[in-house]
Amino acid sequence: MDRLALYSRNALRLKEYDKLPPHITRVQYLDMLDAVERKHSAAGQWAKKARYYRDRDKLLLRLMREAGGRIGDILNIAPVDFDFDRKILNLKVRKRRDVNSILLGDGILLDVSNYLRNYNPGAKLCDFSKVQGRKIVRQYGRLTGIDVHPHMFRHGLAIHLPENNVPIPIISARLGHSSVLTTIRY
Repeated sequence: MDRLALYSRNALRLKEYDKLPPHITRVQYLDMLDAVERKHSAAGQWAKKARYYRDRDKLLLRLMREAGGRIGDILNIAPVDFDFDRKILNLKVRKRRDVNSILLGDGILLDVSNYLRNYNPGAKLCDFSKVQGRKIVRQYGRLTGIDVHPHMFRHGLAIHLPENNVPIPIISARLGHSSVLTTIRY
């Protein structure tokens, strides 16, 4: 059977919910953003530092959800990777040694712009390692009562987009998959 026929047959078959890979739902994602706010709201004398951590952690979660990148790729985003005029993030995908251009919404672009203006992060948007990034994600997961790892954001995007009738080839390109057959597995 040729690849196109296989793709066509599989693209029409949606998985049952309990057979989907572990992923972050929209409600869980919003709960995690609320957990960031709660954690850093009562900072007292450390208010300036707390605002930085709040904004940094929310931006990390938003980029993971909306860009759908792997944790290492998200943590390596540099300010120069954003094209604000075209509303694009040029995400460097280390696994494929490629750049994936991702269209972003106005809301996240405003958050990135404010973060850059307020904190001037330097060479990279995030100032920590993949290990620390995983800890941050797990911490907010625990605060919301879910066992989460960063890749679940990527799975969540791969599951959320078809629910909104986004064609599989577009999802495949968005996730940086080399083949739509990889995307269909979600």
